[in-house]
This record gives sequence, structure tokens and C-alpha cells, in this order.
Amino acid sequence: MTEMRWMSIGEFARAARLTVKALRYYDREGLLTPDRVDPGTGYRFYAPSQLATALRIGLLRRADVSVAAIRAFLHDPAQRSEVLAAERARIEREAVRAARSFALVDSLGNAVDADLPVTVHRIDAATMLWRESCAAADTLDEAASEVIDTLLAQARRCGLDESASVVGRYPAALDGEVSFGVGLEIGSGARLDEGVEAQTVTLPGGLFAGVDFTGAPALLPVAYHVLFARLADDGVPVEGPVREYYLADPAVVGEDEMRTRVVHPVPDDYRPGWARS
Repeated sequence: MTEMRWMSIGEFARAARLTVKALRYYDREGLLTPDRVDPGTGYRFYAPSQLATALRIGLLRRADVSVAAIRAFLHDPAQRSEVLAAERARIEREAVRAARSFALVDSLGNAVDADLPVTVHRIDAATMLWRESCAAADTLDEAASEVIDTLLAQARRCGLDESASVVGRYPAALDGEVSFGVGLEIGSGARLDEGVEAQTVTLPGGLFAGVDFTGAPALLPVAYHVLFARLADDGVPVEGPVREYYLADPAVVGEDEMRTRVVHPVPDDYRPGWARS
């Protein structure tokens, strides 16, 4: 019988084309534990038969597969196809998102350089079919889009006019979990079932300062910056809530041509460029 030849962590790392640091990390994560640990010295030793597992882990990590997915891949062979399919889909989504981010960076300069005027709007109170939700600040754009889609589907089922104004209401400051609401204007005379009526609100009217912006929702912070800076210069506290009026359907005009009006309530005597005494 051939005696087992143990490999030190250094030898095993060289053979697997991995670093010693990576092997220690994989051990902590439960992906690849040493076959033997000397109880006196704490030295780690690996069996040559573990090289195949080490190579799988290395290849999957190079493909940007998550540690959690690799753990599932190694510990549940029956689920390997599903795990890899899910990771492939995730990586493809992230690649699309990264490409979109690069495109937005290219267009950011034009958005920042655009001369966006601050205008004043008298907005009437309006009855809205309404949905409240919350999301992490860094996923707010995607979450709001999903809630709007749900809102429009509900309006379709109720026979409401989907081309009416869609409004989003958001806090002025984004921090942690963000509570927000979106609504579709339905008019005070709309006839709704009792269950639907419970999901309506009346947005109060008043005077609002606003900035109209054309571009992808991810670039809307440019409009917020212009508006908030103007209000700060004019001595108007920026406390929110802020409304976004969506003036074009992105499904029709495309995301890059999306038109949004960002507005913040102001005192009745407000005029841009005039600081209150």
C-alpha cells in the first residue's frame, strides 16, 4: 500500500496556482479545508486529490462567481447546473449595468454643463392612485421603476387612463432605507371599487420651484443639485418631500430622452434669485 504524500500549504498553493493567502481564505469560508492539520505546530497539509477542487475554485473565482455560489456548487453536486446558470445570469446583468454606467459617465459632462433654469410652478391638488414602498438608497431608481410598472398595471385593470401624469414623491436626503411613493393622477371624479379607493391619496397643491431635465434617471442628481443649490442661495430650507413628475414615457422615447420635472415646495412669495429677508 502506497503511503499518502502530504503537501504543505506552500507546495499545494504552487501546484494549484493559488496564493497561500487565498487557500487560508478558502479554508475560513468552508470551500477547501486542509486534509490534515498538525496538532502541535498548526501546519496545514493537503492531499494531492484536493488539487481538482482547488482548480475548480480558482477558475470559478476568476469568472467572478461568488463565494456563496461556489460553496453551493461544491457541497451540492445535484445543483451545480442551476448554480452556474444563476451566476452566469448575474454576471451578464452586471456586465450590462457596467456598460450602461460607462455610457452615463460619457454623457455626464453634457448634463452638468447644461444650463438648467429653475422655474416656479403653481400645482393644483390632485387625487392619485398611490403606492408606497421602500428601498435601499443605491437601488432606488430600479425599485421606483418596478413600483411604477405595478401601479400602471393596476390602473390598466381598473380601466384608468394610463397616459395621465405619473408622480414620484421622495425624501430630500437619501440615507439607508428610503421610503417613497408613486402615483397616477386619476381626477377627483373617478369611480373606483372600494378596495381601490383605499389606495388613493390627494397630493396637496401649492407653489413649487422646479428643474426640467432630459436624460436617464441615473443622471437626475444633476437636476437635484441645480435645484437645491438655487434654494440654498435663496434662503429656502431644503426639507422635502421632493416630487418627480415624469413628462414622457421611457418606453416610447427611450431612457436617454426621458423628461422629468423635479420640484420642491417653496413659500408663496418665492421667486428664483430673491433671498427672503
